[in-house]
Amino acid sequence: MKIRSQSLAGLIAAAALALASPLAIAQGMGQGQGQGGMGMQGGQGGNPQMEMQQLQQTLAETQQQAIENNPQLEQKGEELENLVLDKMEAAGYQPRRDLETLESAEEQLRDPDLSAEQRQEVIQSEDVQQAQMNLQEAQQAVAEDQEIRQAQESLREDLMAAMRQENADIDDVIERMQQMQQQMQQQQGGQGGMMR
Repeated sequence: MKIRSQSLAGLIAAAALALASPLAIAQGMGQGQGQGGMGMQGGQGGNPQMEMQQLQQTLAETQQQAIENNPQLEQKGEELENLVLDKMEAAGYQPRRDLETLESAEEQLRDPDLSAEQRQEVIQSEDVQQAQMNLQEAQQAVAEDQEIRQAQESLREDLMAAMRQENADIDDVIERMQQMQQQMQQQQGGQGGMMR
């Protein structure tokens, strides 16, 4: 049960739950900088990379606690997930098949004996790449769907309420992350253009 929900949270993060969850803010940021940013900002006023990681960890842990202590959130998340998958299928995609492909790749990657090259092979295999592309396209196809948006917003509000019960400072954590993200984007001269 745990494993399923975590791996699904990881996989579907792209498709459904991420859009509804505050952690998406964190994940979006993590992708925005990361590679190029690390060396550049090392010296000035502490380590922004390090602070960002700590904030992300706080957010992730608070979200995890909130979901564990409020089983109805997980159920609501699964309902949203199924809604998104159904809508993707109605739009002509096969998200469940693509998710199975990604799930089996994820299982292979859990093998501690896998070498770095083998990991690369799994990640870059045609099946995995194709499944990710299909899911991205499917996600874009349903991104504007009103029913999904309402369900996401409702879940996000419930999740935030539960997270505030776990950690009264969570709004400050998210706000600080957003500030840092803007600073990092400015420092990188708009390298994070994907985020608009």
